[in-house]
Amino acid sequence: MRQRLRYRFDNAMARGVGSQIAMLAIVTLVLILVTSTLLTLTGLSPQGHDGEPVSFGRLVWLGLMHAIDPGAVGGDVGSWSFLFVMLAVSFGGIFVFSALIGVLSGGFAQILDRLRKGRSVVIERDHTVILGWTGKIHALLTELAEANANRPGASVVILADHDKVAMDDEVRSVLGDLSMRVVTRTGSPLVRRDLDLVNLGEARSVIVMSPDGPEADTVVLKTLLAVAKAGDKAGKPPHVVAEIKSDKTLSVARMVVGDAAGLILTPPLVSRVLVQTGRQSGLSVVYTELLSFSGDELYIQSQPLLVGKTFREGLFAYEDSALVGVYTAAGERLMPPPFDRRFEAGDQVIAISRDDDTVIANGRPTAVADADLAPLHPHADQRPEKTLVLGESQLLPLVLRELDAYVAPGSTVLVVGEARHLESRLGGDALQHTAVTVRVGDVTDRAVLDGLDVGGFDNILVLAETEGRTQEMTDSRTMITLLHLRDILRRQGKTVPITSEMLDGQNRDLAAVTEADDFIISNTLVSLVVSQVSENRRMAAVLDDLLSPEGHEIYLKPARDYVQPGADIDFYAVVEAAARRGEIALGYRLAARAHDPEQAYGVALNPRKSARIRLAAGDRVVVLAER
Repeated sequence: MRQRLRYRFDNAMARGVGSQIAMLAIVTLVLILVTSTLLTLTGLSPQGHDGEPVSFGRLVWLGLMHAIDPGAVGGDVGSWSFLFVMLAVSFGGIFVFSALIGVLSGGFAQILDRLRKGRSVVIERDHTVILGWTGKIHALLTELAEANANRPGASVVILADHDKVAMDDEVRSVLGDLSMRVVTRTGSPLVRRDLDLVNLGEARSVIVMSPDGPEADTVVLKTLLAVAKAGDKAGKPPHVVAEIKSDKTLSVARMVVGDAAGLILTPPLVSRVLVQTGRQSGLSVVYTELLSFSGDELYIQSQPLLVGKTFREGLFAYEDSALVGVYTAAGERLMPPPFDRRFEAGDQVIAISRDDDTVIANGRPTAVADADLAPLHPHADQRPEKTLVLGESQLLPLVLRELDAYVAPGSTVLVVGEARHLESRLGGDALQHTAVTVRVGDVTDRAVLDGLDVGGFDNILVLAETEGRTQEMTDSRTMITLLHLRDILRRQGKTVPITSEMLDGQNRDLAAVTEADDFIISNTLVSLVVSQVSENRRMAAVLDDLLSPEGHEIYLKPARDYVQPGADIDFYAVVEAAARRGEIALGYRLAARAHDPEQAYGVALNPRKSARIRLAAGDRVVVLAER
């Protein structure tokens, strides 16, 4: 019996603070009832003011007061037996209320600990949910804050298997005061019960971050399954954006979240931008401006005023925006459409603009003098290129395939890296335009770099060597290689465009590189694309079109192919010159400002078309073209 009572007592106490308080209340009540009954039956009750013994109810009240306030015993009047009984009640009260204070203190500690762990349900609406915590979170939050700057009360909820206090501290220390509210919760995105904490049913979008490690796609896929189940339960499937690292996972993820979700295959994305920016000085600044919400970015909007006009006429219909494509009423995406295609009712334009409210058909084109335009002749033919690729990276096969899609036949690539997996990563894919040579060596070794004739290459790509290294160690090796390359080229008196891949954007400042073609690609690139797609689900396909080797891409071409050097013109003239070539002018780059970070390295994307400019022979025009 004793064991059973002890077992029941243990179970009752283990139920929490409420059960413990109830047990103490029962002990107090029993103590008071027993002593009151004893005093009544033994006749030890003191006499009241009327000369009669105090009633049972009055004794219960006196016992309660003694249990609550032990000092009340000093005012008792009666026999010594009565006084000792009341003293015993006071001692019992001291025990009970001391235990109660301990229980309440422990209960409050549990409540504070639960709050610290972030286990309460989020009551937010129209918020963005981020599942996971990686090095990309800082850039992602910054971009989301820019995107939601005109939305009062905008909020982001982060659910990750990290300590809430640590996440909150990092958000405050790294990002400072954001214009939006950031709420953190501790939990696993793989657990349905934890997903219920972030109120997925009321979210405007859900971003699934890819963790570091070889099984990243497995974690992302399981998270997508949990999100899909939670969305079915809420009755409102949220807009999902997820990072995928393997194309093998992409098809499975599509089956889970459907075609409407924004699934971003990050290795091809990074390799495409790395190759394109490596071949065109200044293009990195264009992409940064285009993908960041702090500058001019892409918008998709209806423009009924253009109905009946051709796409070529639409190029001149905007003073503060640059038209790049059309979403037809049937849902077809044209990037760009034929220039003679006429806008129909229900069509939406795809335009580069400062904000969504600046996409206005307010253009007032001026007459263009043919004397200000360059003669219409083909662009210079491509010549074979020599490219140096430094670093053993998992992106290497993708980089070589992307590079092969752009270069002329007869081009060569020298790959230098460590011996562990270099040969196997090259694979057996046959390249059509490029001959690849492999040399084993440590890319941070000055002796190895001195033996490469660095100045004889047309482009240099430095890849991040991530395998077996931390993020900081990877970026440190990249910076060492970059500094050696710059010193070698300076001693040789030569200039070769260098594009370096880094993982942490904060390390870019430490590299102390001040040229546009030295733009360092990092996790920031993925964060920019993720934030764009999270705000507009159709943006994934638009960005894929812009970054793909097929179709139209962004180029920086010699300004002398479009306008007469030194002519006093407005940008409408540049738009006309590009349109005659079947291209779309998006901006320009001034060679005189190519080394000035305060002037965006000379790049002006989506300039005001009526502003007067003079383009020199060494300047470039940013165009959307096939080649």
